[in-house]
Amino acid sequence: MMRKLFFLLLTATVLWSCQNATFTIKGTVIDPDFEGANVYLQERTDDDFVTLETTNVQNGTFTFTGMADENALRLISLGDANVRNRNRTSLLLERGTINVTFDDVIMVSGTRINTAFNEHQRKERELARKTQVIIDRYFEMRDAGTLTDELAAEIAAERAQIEEKLQNVIITFIRNNIENAVGRFMLERAIHKFQPKTQAELLALTDDAFRAKPTIAPFINRNVAIGNRFVDFTLQDPKGNEISLSDFAGRGNYVLVNFWATWCAPCVQKIPHLAELYAKYKSRGFEIVGVSFDNNHDSWIAGIERLNITWAQMWDARERGGFPLVWVLYALRGIPHTVLLDREGIIIANSLEGEALDRKLAELMP
Repeated sequence: MMRKLFFLLLTATVLWSCQNATFTIKGTVIDPDFEGANVYLQERTDDDFVTLETTNVQNGTFTFTGMADENALRLISLGDANVRNRNRTSLLLERGTINVTFDDVIMVSGTRINTAFNEHQRKERELARKTQVIIDRYFEMRDAGTLTDELAAEIAAERAQIEEKLQNVIITFIRNNIENAVGRFMLERAIHKFQPKTQAELLALTDDAFRAKPTIAPFINRNVAIGNRFVDFTLQDPKGNEISLSDFAGRGNYVLVNFWATWCAPCVQKIPHLAELYAKYKSRGFEIVGVSFDNNHDSWIAGIERLNITWAQMWDARERGGFPLVWVLYALRGIPHTVLLDREGIIIANSLEGEALDRKLAELMP
């Protein structure tokens, strides 16, 4: 009798443990146009999204079930498995029921970490909206001819304040979640925005496998530090031809690599000053190479024409780990950013702008 009771208790415990080790994703799709559409459970790799399971929307709902794994960050994509699909959200395969609602904003709730991640994303969206309002105001004033230097400086300061708040929100979330896949994903996505000291502090909380990732290693090795030779890369020019940084660097000229984008208001503000420097020093052996991170090719081309940029331009629209390849390669924290190379292609300065850049070029090419 005791043996039978023990067996029943053991069986019940195993069944309870198995049930507790599973996840259920319950999805709700508000838009009736998606009725019957495919829904994909995907894994993010360095270069792509890999589909693991597929189901479809029935009566405005869908379901996935499986074994829980708090090291497994996955994506739910509605209607399209393509990497550019906007109807996509990330979630952790936590134990329990994970609720996903596809509406104007995608909401994830039901489990502890996913709920916290969803709240974090809400804060990010709110701060991003505030930043976009500032950017729109800048371009409206510029196009209307009412933008003064004082107003531009005021707008830049206001944007910097919001971006600092956003960075603090991200850092706090990462620290609180570095033990799970969501926190590590956030660190990988945002590490380029942090100061080197913060990068080092956060990376110290991770393991060797994470630090060895191709998207993370440049932030540890710092192979683009002052005194090192430039790291080469090949991208497209405005005509679609492939050109390399080595086509300009290390060939006897000083080269300023300007990382920018047309959507970046501070980047656009600096273009007229760069044009003045290019006109002044080109005949003395000075080149500028622009590297754009524009998401849209047409916007990039239109920006070049609108700003009357005459120096070489390259376009990096490829993504790896959530941001462009060259961004990772040069361990950037944000744009605008510049790297100044000497005549042999050695890095001699980073992030020079304004009067500091004027003084350095005057020193190099008197």
